[in-house]
Amino acid sequence: MFGLFKAKVFLGQDELTSVRKLRASGDLEQAEKILLSADPSPAVADELRKIASMRARTAKKQGDWKAVIKYLEGYNTYAQKVKSYCLKTVNQEPPAHTASDTKLLLEAK
Repeated sequence: MFGLFKAKVFLGQDELTSVRKLRASGDLEQAEKILLSADPSPAVADELRKIASMRARTAKKQGDWKAVIKYLEGYNTYAQKVKSYCLKTVNQEPPAHTASDTKLLLEAK
């Protein structure tokens, strides 16, 4: 789900705005595809975190607790993989889950 690829593109504010619009319209697959092909940054990670959150909340409504764990832990794995890169490039870690998503993950486990 949250893989790292060698060929990366930089997403500036305009590109991130387009990704946010895709996410807001529900096109999570396309938004995630673009983000995963991007140079990892805290802003890219934050968008991936929001996608994971949306998917986890949908899974919760469907009673699919395994999927809740998959999505939220999937983001945690991605954030750990890109943490040192983000710190080296912009001196900022990828964002952590929100308090409500942390609570949801604990509930799902």
